[in-house]
Amino acid sequence: MIKKISVLLILSTLLLPVAAMADTQAWEFSSVTATSSIADYNLGVVFTPTQNILVDELGYYNSGLGISNAVALYNASGTLLTSATVASYLGSTLQGNFYYTAVTPIELFAGQTYVLDGFTSGHNSDSSPGTDLYGVISAANVGVDGFATNLPITILGDNTASGVGVASTGTGNLTSTNYFGADFGGSPVPEPTSFLLLGTGLAGLAGLIKRKLMA
Repeated sequence: MIKKISVLLILSTLLLPVAAMADTQAWEFSSVTATSSIADYNLGVVFTPTQNILVDELGYYNSGLGISNAVALYNASGTLLTSATVASYLGSTLQGNFYYTAVTPIELFAGQTYVLDGFTSGHNSDSSPGTDLYGVISAANVGVDGFATNLPITILGDNTASGVGVASTGTGNLTSTNYFGADFGGSPVPEPTSFLLLGTGLAGLAGLIKRKLMA
């Protein structure tokens, strides 16, 4: 019985790193180098994962104004993949400079292009009149000067478009200045080789335990 319990403990320890992957912000400011504002615009960041990513929360920059922001994730064809309303008073969670709201997990695939859009407005009905804020940084400075990408992605650029609600800004007309209103959180999907190594290790362990029990 003691041996069986020991086996279960070993297996649990081996599986723990797979089950305990914590959410990571796609991008974050270690120090906000600039903020800006504009009324009734969609701010889109175009990116491609370098490894499959499981996204389970969408975020928006903390303007400090108590404004809700619609955030949506699209593929390169403009098909909506997931969306959420992000606001501190709607149960969103503040992490760093962004609030996040949970969404049904969705997998993004390495090498494909995606667009994350956030709607910003200075005339939001659930706030006193004012102009929403978002972080701004030159694409030339991504990765330095107080900004970092934390998930395995490459930022290709950004698009902006006027409108009255969240919508895809598309992948064309990329500019070199990134308007980081929206953000997302998730975790890298383990490579198939990782599962293969784990399975091989478990099989070897099982064989060793079986031989010891039969001895």
